[in-house]
Amino acid sequence: MTVTGGFAGVHQLVILRGDGTVYASEKGQPVVRRTSAAQFKDLRTLLGDPTLADVPDFTMNMGAVDMLQYTLQFNGRTVMTDRSSDEPALDRLIDALSAWLSKK
Repeated sequence: MTVTGGFAGVHQLVILRGDGTVYASEKGQPVVRRTSAAQFKDLRTLLGDPTLADVPDFTMNMGAVDMLQYTLQFNGRTVMTDRSSDEPALDRLIDALSAWLSKK
């Protein structure tokens, strides 16, 4: 997942790797953390949610300004959103991946 935009010029990256590690980068500062077995299972479950197949590839409010843009790559597809649409499965996935970014 890549998070960009906003007034402050956010650029964040989170990658869940198959070995159970999570690569996170904010402002060029990379960190690699290991998930617990339960955390890895939870993330994989979110990625495997069948309702994600119904999420449109592009859900952006083109009239909005200063919104964060989320680009996710999973299951062979790319999804872009600014979270302005009600997509619960996608929101759960974004929230779970965002938890691996530092809290500021």
